[in-house]
Amino acid sequence: MKIERTNRTGTVAQVLARRGASALGIGVVAVLALAGCAQSDVGGAQTGGSAQTSSPEESDMTSPSPSASDGEGAEDGKLPEASEMEIAAGNSGRGLPPGLEGSTDSTAGVAWSPEPGLLYVVTNGSSSCPTFAEPEATIGDGAKPAGKSAGVAAADGVLTVTFVPADNGICTMDFVPTTTVVEVPAESDTGKPVPVQLDDRGKVELQPRSADGEPGPVAWLDS
Repeated sequence: MKIERTNRTGTVAQVLARRGASALGIGVVAVLALAGCAQSDVGGAQTGGSAQTSSPEESDMTSPSPSASDGEGAEDGKLPEASEMEIAAGNSGRGLPPGLEGSTDSTAGVAWSPEPGLLYVVTNGSSSCPTFAEPEATIGDGAKPAGKSAGVAAADGVLTVTFVPADNGICTMDFVPTTTVVEVPAESDTGKPVPVQLDDRGKVELQPRSADGEPGPVAWLDS
């Protein structure tokens, strides 16, 4: 009889243990379900089956910043606007800088920039295959003639601008200006007219600025 009661007691304990485990499992499921609802309420409404769990501040921190494609070192290969580029030798931009008048009849022109010793060299052509000028120009053969002053050398010499060879490729058929800032020898910026050879395209007579701090008039090649 004692053994039989012990077995019954063990059986009852096992039953109670199973019932307790089941109750515990149900409780855990209920807690997880409530936690899921709370997380959904905190994260916000679901859109298209996914919850929006990031705050506006977090979105601003993780979103990529705008590229510097309109700046001087355009990352996507596009040029900045000439009206916004820094006036420094070697910089190029789309269009014309402030104060310059364009031409629809000529392929190239040159003007003094507002900064001493710097030119604006403008080329008209395809926007997808623009022509740029080398960042430095030379006067005569690049050396000042012996026995002559800097002013005389500038008056007698020819300022030469060289264009960068164009890349081969498919070019659009539009006709737009591209401006490059070119540095010249100091003796060529004297406030007097200076002849300028624009690579192999021809020669123009560059006129001085009308006032300091302003660009000069554009000397366009004859069409």
